[in-house]
Amino acid sequence: MKMNPTAGRVAVLVGLLCGGFAPGAHAQYAGSSAITHWTGDCAGSTRTLWDDMCMAWRKRMGDKGWTQWWRSYSQVTGPRYVDPVEKSWGNDNASTGLDWNDAGLVCTHGGWSSGRWEGTLYDKDPDGSCSMTSSTMRLGRTNNGWLRFMQLSSCNGIRYDQRTQWFAAAGGVHVVTGFHGMMFIGSPYVAEYRGLADEALNSRGVARVWLDRMHHVSHSYNSYSTVCPMAIGFGATVVEAQVKHDEAYNSHWTHPVPNWMHTRWKAGCDPDDGPPLPN
Repeated sequence: MKMNPTAGRVAVLVGLLCGGFAPGAHAQYAGSSAITHWTGDCAGSTRTLWDDMCMAWRKRMGDKGWTQWWRSYSQVTGPRYVDPVEKSWGNDNASTGLDWNDAGLVCTHGGWSSGRWEGTLYDKDPDGSCSMTSSTMRLGRTNNGWLRFMQLSSCNGIRYDQRTQWFAAAGGVHVVTGFHGMMFIGSPYVAEYRGLADEALNSRGVARVWLDRMHHVSHSYNSYSTVCPMAIGFGATVVEAQVKHDEAYNSHWTHPVPNWMHTRWKAGCDPDDGPPLPN
């Protein structure tokens, strides 16, 4: 029997509320997807600590009462990241898909040469592609998903000159965060992803914390390279898109109609594999 994914999640919410949650509380899902060794159909350089970074964020969200969801290594397959509106085999809105979560973090290699971000999958999707891509994503509530925060621990996730690609992928998502140019993987970053959960849970907006925590200038542990984080907020109006940068994980602001997007970055940031950002 085929179950409506929305109905399935409502049942989970009711069960949790009956189990002792305070009135008005919501079951919230923190979902991470990470690959460290590409030994499937798709190729990628080994990055042993990438799952540690993703996991640190997810587990800290779990410590704060969020339900943890993870699909890692061989589970990072195409249908979980594709909307059924775009491909008949897509199931991102189901409980096995990224758009089932309230906040998602994807840790995988990223490229930009196609004109948009493409994240490397573990195995080929049903069309024979090794990439998840914004072109087949429709993230958020207005497209029958749940995602409010889409976070990309991936190179070129939001390349400045390609940032409008995420406007097309927005289906009610509130915020998308990523990097312009290269980002880096290693043990010193694990605490930063854990700190992202700590700081952005209630007191500060996810977009603003991402910009502050992920920005690095010539640190020894990233080969003296500069890392340039980016963040996009969406809204029905210019003002709403700007204000979405102040939304914390535990906030439950109105799901936006994506008429406008507002992008923030660190002025003049100059990364590897990308031109300097505007001042």
